[in-house]
This record gives sequence, structure tokens and C-alpha cells, in this order.
Amino acid sequence: MFNVKNKAYIHLKENYMVAQKMLEGNVLWSYDHELTEGKNSGWIKKIAGLFSFLKPLHNHEGNILLASNGIFITGDEQLELPLSHIEEVYMGFDDLFPASSIKNFGAFWQPIRIKSVISHSESQTVYLVINYTGIFSDNKTWFNTLISLLR
Repeated sequence: MFNVKNKAYIHLKENYMVAQKMLEGNVLWSYDHELTEGKNSGWIKKIAGLFSFLKPLHNHEGNILLASNGIFITGDEQLELPLSHIEEVYMGFDDLFPASSIKNFGAFWQPIRIKSVISHSESQTVYLVINYTGIFSDNKTWFNTLISLLR
């Protein structure tokens, strides 16, 4: 199995592109449909983060790489998000990932939500928590870098 760096390199080599590595780290992440499925049954999990050292809401863990042409995630599941397919980037809380689900109600960090196109009629939304330390994350740095790449 390839690690994140090799996966990005192979992807770039196949497309005959030269991409620059911007950031890399570890990631906790979920698809929106996974958070929706657990919305009614997982209320205890959502408030448990307030009172313990549990990791924030997530269904997958792995490594993440932001390159000048996309986001590459490897781990228990692989995901590639080409920058050209990204429709929306948002940092903050919403109904699926509420502030009440984490310690300090989001005083120190907020999740990144990325909506991307899969096909003409289908899209996907993922929620990311990057380099989580138990109190802080690097989401603000990643969000600002991603926004600058998309402009």
C-alpha cells in the first residue's frame, strides 16, 4: 500500500503534472451521510466529547496531504479531492457537526467541511479535523491554505 506522499506522486505522474506539496498531517474525517446516520442514535457520543478526552466526531482516520492540485487522504479509507472538483469549503459548525460535540464548544478549533463534485449529478461532503492534539487542531492553517489555492 502506498503512503500519502507516494499516492500523490503517482497521481501527479500519471497526469504529467508537477504539483507542489503544501501541507501534510494526520486527519480524523467523516462523510456527511455517516454523520447523518448517527445523528439520532449517537447523541451520547456527541456530548461525550465535552466531558472526556475522546476524539471529535469521525468515522475514519489517516494521513492527509494538500498538494497544489488536490487533497489526498490515505488510511482506513482512501479519498482524493482534486481542487478542480471542490465546490465549497467551509470552516465552522453545523447541524451534522455541532459545537456541542466537542470540548469548549469550539473555542479552540472548528471542523472543515468540503463539498466536491463526483459526477454531473452527484456530490460528496466530508468533514475534516486535521492534526488534532486533544485541545487544538491545524484546521485554520489548512483552511487558509486551501482557500488561497482555490482563488
